[in-house]
Amino acid sequence: MSTQPMNSQGDREPAPRGPGENQGFLAGLGGIIETMSSPAIFMVVGAGAFLALLPAWLNYDIISRDGAFQYVPLAQMFLEARFHEGLTGEVDPFFPLIIAGIAWLTGFEPELSGRIASYLAYVLTAVGMYKVGEILFRDRKVSLLAVLFLITNRQLVDRSIDCLKESLLLCCIIWGSYLVLRGISSIEKKRRYLALGALMFFAGGLFRSTALVFPCAWLIIWIFHEEKGRLARAAFFLAPVCGVLAVWAVSPDLPVFRKSYQFGYFFVSSHSAGDILRSGTNAVAKFFSTGNPLVILLGLTGMYRYRRGYYTGHLALVLGMFLMVLTFWIFASDRYFLAPIMWLYPLAAFQALRAVRSGAALSRSFAVIAILSCVVMWAHISFTPPDPDKLARRDAGEWILSQLGPGHEILSNRDRLAFYAKGTGLSLDAFNDSTAMDKALATDTGEEDGKMLQERLDSQGILPDKRFGSIFIYLPRSGGS
Repeated sequence: MSTQPMNSQGDREPAPRGPGENQGFLAGLGGIIETMSSPAIFMVVGAGAFLALLPAWLNYDIISRDGAFQYVPLAQMFLEARFHEGLTGEVDPFFPLIIAGIAWLTGFEPELSGRIASYLAYVLTAVGMYKVGEILFRDRKVSLLAVLFLITNRQLVDRSIDCLKESLLLCCIIWGSYLVLRGISSIEKKRRYLALGALMFFAGGLFRSTALVFPCAWLIIWIFHEEKGRLARAAFFLAPVCGVLAVWAVSPDLPVFRKSYQFGYFFVSSHSAGDILRSGTNAVAKFFSTGNPLVILLGLTGMYRYRRGYYTGHLALVLGMFLMVLTFWIFASDRYFLAPIMWLYPLAAFQALRAVRSGAALSRSFAVIAILSCVVMWAHISFTPPDPDKLARRDAGEWILSQLGPGHEILSNRDRLAFYAKGTGLSLDAFNDSTAMDKALATDTGEEDGKMLQERLDSQGILPDKRFGSIFIYLPRSGGS
């Protein structure tokens, strides 16, 4: 297998090899990898991804807020056949539909069903990353290293054990990108691959609008890849974009524009030059921290040294477009950076092996340290025990459920506790002496308001029915006694 990256003409650029390339442990491991059949290597990648996520899965504590208050309630609506209500709400329904489908097929709770969907997508994303690396560089070692960078990403591991859609989004993006690359290099099945790639990007867009950055970047490359017919191609691309913006300008309150496709972020008057500069600086810092700074440096170095082609051109466009989007989304979460970071990993892997093979001590040491740092960071998040305070919230909620059943109002300063109690959470501000103990109360004394309320009840001689860590639980009492 060759280590030559693909340029815009489909040629391959040779990667330099050092004197240690054909000896020692690296050569022996490389020989084993090269002799494996394709089905065997896919099984290795899939099994490796599955095992990489397993320790963090076992150390899971409680569901995310998005999972508890957006995705699971909507999935429950679908399980109750309330499709019109669910499909017309403000939450994107695609992920909750998947959760509901898994729950219906397996009988599992929606939370576990959502976690299973994320787990499976994480494994499929790893296989897709291998396929992308293979088609770009024709080197299994580069492909496997790109997979290693992906499956050890702390942010991705953390999101993939939860009831969140990040790994499903990345799965659609990586397989869409693979199909487009296959289409570019194919002659007979070009249209089929490109159509399937567009379908995968469309599916990703149903999870989050930022998935559409990838097909937009491919379309920009398509517009400029040759001079003949450029204006017609540009018109074909700009017409629907302008149409969508026109609809948004006229009807910005349509359901499709309320959340992921809210273009108003770009036109907020409070975005001063200082706000944008600070947000841009923060976006760059988050990009490096979310993707592992050493690996990101490898990828950017590879972009600088790598001969220009479709992949590097597309990568540059994706990074630029994401930087613009996430700069205007001033409070963007770290997980929004995963998609462009993932797309940089194949080039980071190529540059890492290039450095190892170069024979230069400094470059080789940097690459080895970057690779080892991925494993260390993965181990830190994967083997860290679950947070006892968060487990206490889950245990407290489940105990309340066992005592009262579902559907009760629960006063608490921990919102996800009410999720596990399958009740309706109310703020502690709703507590008053006249209706003091008409409702279940679960107060976390680790917070100031919870401690003050617990001391007040103590002074009145009202003792808790159960305690989990710092959480004191008071069941409803008739007459407030």
